[in-house]
Amino acid sequence: MLSFMPDWSFVMILWLLPVVFFIHDGEEIAAMEWWLRKNKNNPVLSKISPVSITWDKNITLQFTFAVLLIGFILTGVTLLTALNFAFGSPFNVLFAGFVTVFLLDGVKHVGASIALWAYTPGVITAAIFEIPYGIYALYRLLHADIIDMTSLALGTIIALPITLLLVWTGLTLGKRIAPFRQDI
Repeated sequence: MLSFMPDWSFVMILWLLPVVFFIHDGEEIAAMEWWLRKNKNNPVLSKISPVSITWDKNITLQFTFAVLLIGFILTGVTLLTALNFAFGSPFNVLFAGFVTVFLLDGVKHVGASIALWAYTPGVITAAIFEIPYGIYALYRLLHADIIDMTSLALGTIIALPITLLLVWTGLTLGKRIAPFRQDI
């Protein structure tokens, strides 16, 4: 049986997670404030945001702070996984959980755009990078027996609340440091 891209080393697959994360979140950072202000009267928006949006603050700075916090943790987990990469390493489980959360985030972006029949920040890079990377990385980790379905489920159960906590913390702290806008 031929394996898809068998020459890609696992170390390369590991380090693609923070790379793809920052590419994807770069699109979100570039478009988020414009999109939020355009849709600020949409009642659905208030239900999906983990923190309240302060419209007189610099939303881009607030969101960027959250992205940097998550990116820092994701890069740290990737580093620990790469340094301790071995079959059965607990870092593999946590890393696979973050990849799964990342994949689910991509599906969420595409699903939201389909549901709204409109562009949502991050949908382009989710479809081009985030979803394909997540599928490929999980395929390779499972296919090589580096993780199994039980450890993947455990990693996801651990990574999902950590991710949600990091998003909430980043947005909350970012809201406190973001300067007031003068151009509203």
